[in-house]
Amino acid sequence: MSFKAKALMAAFLFTAAAPVPALAAQKQAAPAAAPKLVPSKEAQPALLALQKAANENRVADLPALSQAALAVAKTPTDRYFAYQLQLKPYLTANNEAATLAAIEGMIASGVPTGGDLANLTFNASRLAYNTGALDKASTYIGQSLAQDPNNPDAHIIAGEIFNKQKRYPEAVAALQKAMAVGQATGKTVDPNVSKRAFAIAYNNKLPVAKDLAIAQLKAAPSTDNWRAAIKLQEQLGNYQATDKLDLFRLQRVTNSLVGEGDYYPYVDGLLTKGLPGEAKAVLTEAFAAGKLDKTKPLWKEMLATATQRDASDKSAPNGDVYLGRGDFAKAAAAYRSEAAKGGAAADIANLRLGIALARSGDKAGATAALQSVKGQRAGIASMWLLYLQTAA
Repeated sequence: MSFKAKALMAAFLFTAAAPVPALAAQKQAAPAAAPKLVPSKEAQPALLALQKAANENRVADLPALSQAALAVAKTPTDRYFAYQLQLKPYLTANNEAATLAAIEGMIASGVPTGGDLANLTFNASRLAYNTGALDKASTYIGQSLAQDPNNPDAHIIAGEIFNKQKRYPEAVAALQKAMAVGQATGKTVDPNVSKRAFAIAYNNKLPVAKDLAIAQLKAAPSTDNWRAAIKLQEQLGNYQATDKLDLFRLQRVTNSLVGEGDYYPYVDGLLTKGLPGEAKAVLTEAFAAGKLDKTKPLWKEMLATATQRDASDKSAPNGDVYLGRGDFAKAAAAYRSEAAKGGAAADIANLRLGIALARSGDKAGATAALQSVKGQRAGIASMWLLYLQTAA
């Protein structure tokens, strides 16, 4: 990620009152209460020459003229202007290294304070980040946040610096802070920041990844966010193949099954479990939606197997069979009977009772059943509860 210096000059123009024309013009545009800066008489000719070159965009002349101005500088204000006058042409030329050097000179002069110093160190940090100077970027962003802790953009840059430094928990925390600060202060924060925080947490297996996935899902229950949250739950839960079926079922109802990597374990698990009717229905939906290539031998064979087994199945249906066929009322009745027996099977029965009731539209009944699920499958139940809250 590269941070652009948009509208940088507005942040860098420090109020000035000086006898040289352009410096006086800056004073007129500045707030009346701002401090007045006046360069020394000794430095004014050199500063005027530098200012003229900057106004004419003679970038090649700037290094020598700025050095000449610094050589005669008598005060911190003189040094400040010797660097500040270089900003506009360097920004126009998109010369990040030279812009950074000018900003660092302004900071080192000791003139900027408060919000001006926060702006300068903020932009110094992002320019240092862009040029690969991570330690310098880290120092400057720390200084900027010390002056203005309510700048969400500064927290975003801090997060990206930490990520580059492989300080992943701190990176995620900084991006979370950016979102929190933006919400608290009413400042707009790029919605991709939450996705960025999740990506860093997910890729580096941080425990906070699940919370971030759920937060993203609640904020925007899109198919992509559903898939991310469900897959994370699958990984964290270390479930058996038969338990994963209930997460695949949630992907099915949220339309978040994507490609062969999702469909194969789902359909294979259904056939292994003896649920060819559901396998057939899943494949038929995938073909109709264009998510699987129905001419591919693997899927043709699986569909043929599911169809044949479904047609020849003479066994008495149970809750799972009814659920797979979409007969949610009969599935719920069967699962209630199983749950009433108690024991180890009660959690499975209550989980699938909740699923059957959720699919039938009985939100209250589904919620009660899912909330009663304990043990390892409680994580799966929590995802179905989230479905009831956000999508059902």
